Amino acid sequence: MKTSGLSPADAQKSADRIRTLREELRDPEIAEALALTPEQTARFDAWATSSLTALSRQFDIDTCASQKRMSWGMRIASTLGALAICAAVVLFFLRFWGYLDSWAQAAIVFIAPFAALAGTEYTAQRERARYFTGLMALVALTCFVLNLQVVGEIFNIAATENALLAWGLFGILLAYRYGLRFILFIALFLLVSYGAAFFAARLGYQWMDFGDRPEIAALLGVAVFVLSLRLRHERNSDFPAVYRLVGSLVLLLSLLSLAEWGRGSFLPGQTKNIELFYEFAGLLISAGLISLGIVRDWIGVVNTGAVFFAILLFCRLYHWLWEWIPKYLFFAIIGLVGILLVAALKRLRVQYPAEVAA
Repeated sequence: MKTSGLSPADAQKSADRIRTLREELRDPEIAEALALTPEQTARFDAWATSSLTALSRQFDIDTCASQKRMSWGMRIASTLGALAICAAVVLFFLRFWGYLDSWAQAAIVFIAPFAALAGTEYTAQRERARYFTGLMALVALTCFVLNLQVVGEIFNIAATENALLAWGLFGILLAYRYGLRFILFIALFLLVSYGAAFFAARLGYQWMDFGDRPEIAALLGVAVFVLSLRLRHERNSDFPAVYRLVGSLVLLLSLLSLAEWGRGSFLPGQTKNIELFYEFAGLLISAGLISLGIVRDWIGVVNTGAVFFAILLFCRLYHWLWEWIPKYLFFAIIGLVGILLVAALKRLRVQYPAEVAA
C-alpha cells in the first residue's frame, strides 16, 4: 500500500477501512456470499497486515479498537495536562510577578513563548502522534497571550482588538505547522472575535463590547463555514471539519443570543418581534445545517445543528407555554418533542444513506 502523500488523518481513515473490512470478511454469512477461496483470504490477510504495519510504522496510528480507546484516553490526558500547565503558568505570573523588576518581567515574557515554541518543535520532531506536541503548543499559545498582555501593562500600552489578531494568527501558525485541530479551533475563535471587535469599533462602539452585537459574529461565522468549502487542505485533511464546526457554532450561538436578547440587533422594530424573528431563523438554519450535514456526511455539523435546534425549540416552547400550562404538562410536551426529533432524524438518516453522500 502506498503511504506517501497521506496525512495522518487520511492514514487513520485508511487503517479503519482495512480493519473494518477484515472484520466483516470474518463473518460467516459475508464469507459465504463472497465465496472467497482460502488462497484469496490468505492473500487479503497478508496484504491487510502489511498495510496496517506500514501505516502504523510511518504515522503511529491506531490499528485496532483497543488502541483507539487508549488514544482517546491519551488525548484527554494530554489536553488536561496542557490546561493544568497553562493554569500553573498563569498562577505563577500572578503569584510572583509583583516581586520582579521591570527588566526581569520583560525578559520572562519575551523568553517564555520562544522556550515553549522550541519545546513544541522538539517534541514534534520526536513523536508522530502529537500528544506532547499539542500540549506544548497550547502552552506556547498561552505564553504568547500573556506576553502581549504583560508587555502592554509594563509599558502602559492601551489595549486594542489587535491583540486578538496577533493571538489568532500565532495559533493558526501553530495549528498548520504541527497539524493540531484543537489549536486551530482556538485560533479561529480568536480571529472571529477580532473581526467582530474590529467592525464593532468601526461602527462607533467600544471594541470590547463586540459581544453585544451578535449579528457581526453571525456573519463572520458564515464566512468561516464557507472557508471550509474553499480552502484546500491536502496536508491536513481533517481541518475543514474544524472550520465547519467553528462556523456553525459561532453562527448558531449568535442566533441564540439574538433570540433571547434582541436589543443587541441592528434591525429596527420592537425587541420582542426581533427575538421572535431570530428564534424562527435559528430553527430554520439549524434544521438546514442538519439536512446539509446528513447529505454531505458532516457528522459535526449534524450534531451541532441538532443540539441548537433542540435548544432553540425549547426556548420557544418556554416562551409560549411556561406561564400558561401546568409544569408537568410542559415537560411532557418537551419529552414528546424530543421523541419526534429523534424520529425525524432517523427518517433523514434513512433517506440520505452514507453511500450516496458527496
